[in-house]
Amino acid sequence: MKPMSPIDAAPSQSPRRNGLRIAAVAVCLTGAFFAARALRETPAAKNTPDAVVAATVPGGSGAKAESPEEILAAIPAEVDAASASQSAVLEGMAKARKSPEKAKSWVVLGDVLAQRLRDTADQRYYDYAEKAYLHALSLQADDADAMSGMAWVTGGRHVFDASMDWAHKALAIAPGSADSYAMLGDAHLELGDYDAAYDDYQKMMDLRPDLSSWSRGAYLLWITGDENKAQDLMEKAIRAGGPFAENTAWCRAKLATMHLHAGAFAAAAQVLEPSLKERSKNPHVLLAAAKVAVATRSFDVAEGYYKLLNEKAPNHDALAGLGDLRAAKGDLAGAEKYYVQVEELHAAHLKSGVHDHAQMAKFLADHDRNLVEAVRLAEQHKLTNNVVEADVLAWVYFKNGENAKAIEAMKRALSRKTPDPEMHYHAGMIAAAAGDLNAARRHLELAVSTNPEFSLLQGPIARKKLEALSDGSEAGLAKPPVLPAAESGHAEVTGAER
Repeated sequence: MKPMSPIDAAPSQSPRRNGLRIAAVAVCLTGAFFAARALRETPAAKNTPDAVVAATVPGGSGAKAESPEEILAAIPAEVDAASASQSAVLEGMAKARKSPEKAKSWVVLGDVLAQRLRDTADQRYYDYAEKAYLHALSLQADDADAMSGMAWVTGGRHVFDASMDWAHKALAIAPGSADSYAMLGDAHLELGDYDAAYDDYQKMMDLRPDLSSWSRGAYLLWITGDENKAQDLMEKAIRAGGPFAENTAWCRAKLATMHLHAGAFAAAAQVLEPSLKERSKNPHVLLAAAKVAVATRSFDVAEGYYKLLNEKAPNHDALAGLGDLRAAKGDLAGAEKYYVQVEELHAAHLKSGVHDHAQMAKFLADHDRNLVEAVRLAEQHKLTNNVVEADVLAWVYFKNGENAKAIEAMKRALSRKTPDPEMHYHAGMIAAAAGDLNAARRHLELAVSTNPEFSLLQGPIARKKLEALSDGSEAGLAKPPVLPAAESGHAEVTGAER
C-alpha cells in the first residue's frame, strides 16, 4: 500500500456525475495541504514510462544505471527500533542484497522507502524509491508493481502526466492493480478533475476496501463539500488501521484538521490524543497538534510541537507558526527571524528542486512580504481548477490590488463549497474590496462563526473587518454581487453507511 502524493485537489466545475458509495472510497495522502506541495519536480520527459524503461532496461538506450551496491549505499541505514518503517527499510535492504537478481526484492524495497517518506516527510526518499523501482524494471521490464511505484514517485513530484502514463501502463499489465487506480485518482485530484478522481477511487475501493482507499475518499468528500460524510469515512479508515501505525496516525491528523476547520477544537484534540500519548513523531500529527494548541490559545504547547517538527530538518509550517506566535505576542523582531528562515528554506528548495510555490505564495501574501514574487509563484497554477490553488491565487491577486483577477480565481475556489473558513475570509475581503458589501458580510460571518480561530494573525483582521461592515463604518454604494452567496454545501453521495 503506497502512500499518496500530497493531494489538495481541484474541483471540476460541473456537479458530480455519479453517486459515490461512501463505504467504498478514501484518500491517504502524504501530507497536509501545502506540505503536500513541497514535492520534487523533474522534467516529465525523463519520467515517462517509455523514456525511463528505454534508458534502464536491457535493450534500452544504454544509459548507465547505478549498481545495486550504489543504490543501497545511498539509503540511510541508521537503526531506529522505535520506527517500524525504518526497520522495514533495513529488512528490505537486506533482502535486496541477498537476492539482487530478483525484481520483487527491489519493488518491496521501493515500497518501504515510500512508507519511510510518509513517516518522515523527507523528500530524499523519492530519489531512493525511484532508484529501487527502476532497478526492478531493469530486471523485469513488465513488472506492473514497479510501474505503479514509478507512478507514485512521479505523482509525488507533481509530474502528473508521467504519473498517469505509468499507472495506465501498469493497468494494461495488471488490470486489478488497486495502487494504480490510487495513483490515477491522486493525479486527477491534484489536477482538479474531481469526477475522474471519484471514479478512480471507486475502482480502488471495489478492489481493495481498506484504510488507504477509505482515507482517500474521505479527503475527496471533504474537499468537495461533504464534511459530515468525510469525517465518518475517515473514522472508518482509522478503525480499519493499517500495516504501519504511522498510516493510522496520518489519518488521525487529517480528521483532526477537518474538526479544526469546523471549529470543533475538543474533537480535534481527542482524535490526536492516542498518537500523542504514543509520542508520535509523525510530522502531520505534530502539525495538527500545534494548530489545535494555537486555536485554544495554548501558545507554549504549540511552540513545543513546532520545535519538535523542526528537530530533524527545517519545516515551513513550523517556522511560519513560530514566527506567528512571536508576532501575536508583539515580538516583531523575533517573528522576523523565523520569517527569514522560511524564505531561506524556500531558496534551498528552489536549488534542490523541491516545489513549494503555492505554499510560499500564501506565506508571502499572509505576511505582506514580496507580493510581486507571490504573484509569480501563484501564477504557475494560473488556470488551475484546484480549489486550494485557486484560493491562494485569489488571495495573492487581492493583496496586489488586482481585484478582477482575484474575483475570477475566487469563484473557482468556492465552486465546490469546501468547508474551509479561511477561504470564506479571503472571499469576504475580496468582495469588500470590490464593493459587494453584502457578500463580504456573509462570507466573513461564515468564516468567523465556523471557526473564530481559523488563523492566529488573519482571524483578528476578519473580525475587525466584519465589525466595520456591520456597524456601517464601511458603508458605501451598493454594487452588483461579484461572488456566490456564502453557504456550506455537500456533494451528492449515495449508499452511505458507517
